[in-house]
Amino acid sequence: MTKFVDTSMNLLSKGPQQHQTNTYRVPVLLFVALLGYIMPWVTPPPTSLSLGAYDLAEWASLNPSVQQTTPFLWAALALRIPLAALSLLIVIYLTHRNQRFLGFAALILAVIALLPPLEFFTTYRNDANYLQQFILAMCTLVIGIILLRLQSGSSIKLIFIFSTLGCFSSGIGLYQSQLLMNQFKLPVYIGWGGIITILSLGIIAALTITKQSSP
Repeated sequence: MTKFVDTSMNLLSKGPQQHQTNTYRVPVLLFVALLGYIMPWVTPPPTSLSLGAYDLAEWASLNPSVQQTTPFLWAALALRIPLAALSLLIVIYLTHRNQRFLGFAALILAVIALLPPLEFFTTYRNDANYLQQFILAMCTLVIGIILLRLQSGSSIKLIFIFSTLGCFSSGIGLYQSQLLMNQFKLPVYIGWGGIITILSLGIIAALTITKQSSP
């Protein structure tokens, strides 16, 4: 696989100090984006409803209006995709660093987090919400395994695709969640978690565009 940092993050400067800074830019942004994912995305007055994206997706899936949307359970899916995108970006980075074992471990942890409860495998196999989680987890696992074995020079395009997907999905999920909260006639404020995740993934995507457009 082509060098992740040299090709996608070392923008115009080639000095050793700037190169070292760019080397740690991606993992820092990924860590910040992941931290934002678990921070509150919406903060209505009841503090118990200040949910991160993971719990917010489950809450959104219970709303009857979400169950009638097309695509089905769209708000919940939009909130779950960023975690899948983040895990795949981490796999790409660790694979570049020749840390495929750590990349595989990170992938497995993300897949476990995306999987539905154990009840899906025993009693509720036809539950649409659980089925969505299962399909997304399996897709993430398959794509992640392919990325672990990838040796081509397409890392910049993959970074752009997954970071852009995660950024736009986060924005849609945040917007849809606010609309759902407003149905309860409560003042709803946007939490820092969603903003941090969107900005971090957006910066990663912008860095790849800058590199692709530079001479």
